[in-house]
Amino acid sequence: MYDTTKLFISQEQAGSKLVDCLPYLTNLSETYKEHSGQTYVTGNAGNLRVCVSGYGISITGSLPKFYAGTNLHTLNRGDCKRAFEMMADTLHLPIQKANVSRVDFGLNLITQYKPELYYPYLGQSSYYNRLTQPKSISYQNKLRSKKFYNKVAECKSTGVAIPEVYQGKHLLRYEVCYMQRLPKQFNQAAITPDTLTDESFYMGMYDRWYREYSVIEKKGLLNMDTRKINTPDDYLKQLLGLAIQEKGLEAILHHVEVLREQNTFKHAAYYSNLKKTLKQLSSSSIYTETPELLQELNKKVARAKQSYR
Repeated sequence: MYDTTKLFISQEQAGSKLVDCLPYLTNLSETYKEHSGQTYVTGNAGNLRVCVSGYGISITGSLPKFYAGTNLHTLNRGDCKRAFEMMADTLHLPIQKANVSRVDFGLNLITQYKPELYYPYLGQSSYYNRLTQPKSISYQNKLRSKKFYNKVAECKSTGVAIPEVYQGKHLLRYEVCYMQRLPKQFNQAAITPDTLTDESFYMGMYDRWYREYSVIEKKGLLNMDTRKINTPDDYLKQLLGLAIQEKGLEAILHHVEVLREQNTFKHAAYYSNLKKTLKQLSSSSIYTETPELLQELNKKVARAKQSYR
């Protein structure tokens, strides 16, 4: 489930091994930054980007791509542990001492339809800004992001071969990225590769992944209760109630307050009476039906959470 990770090994942690990794890197380049007075040497170890300076060593890259050659494959906890051991052997560095400053946790979900068809049913999420792209949606704040995107489309755009097992399949990638202040987010003194592969922590990451999905507002299909429509007036009331629910009751009530500030009505009681009527219309004769695609996505995310146990 882990994908992109960013590790940092300080000069104190690395000791005399600070530059031991350089002979094992390719595409070496050197940059001097005047503001810090430091020389930075960067290079690659497979897909990993490694930067060495007097401060220490930073390592960034996709863990499954480093270990298995592609991030289309999901690594289990044992695989992740072996991937970090492989990284230590490749770079000749004390990887287990590294501080993790970023980690992405995600899974590819095989869906019945193309991923873009599921996005409209995923609404807002508290404390996040929702952003849309043609092939993806994301939720951003300063500490974390949540992403849903078409994994097959991404692979095709970057020239990554699609394994036979996924040929002709729709892959929706859902991942949660922890980008800042990880010890505070996880209530730990430090986050290291050993932390990530600890069984209880790893299981907790699944719980967090699922919880981040569950708090996203899900948009159902709003339908009229035709059993209660006997006159044109009944129909118009339900139609207005439907419009209020789609726009959001709070937004509509806010507009009434704007009218109050503009002294639109002659009598002050009109505003409170109008609000009362709008609330009644919003809660009557309308019911929500969970769309087929949303039912499918809910089940697959829940099944993924259950499977790790």
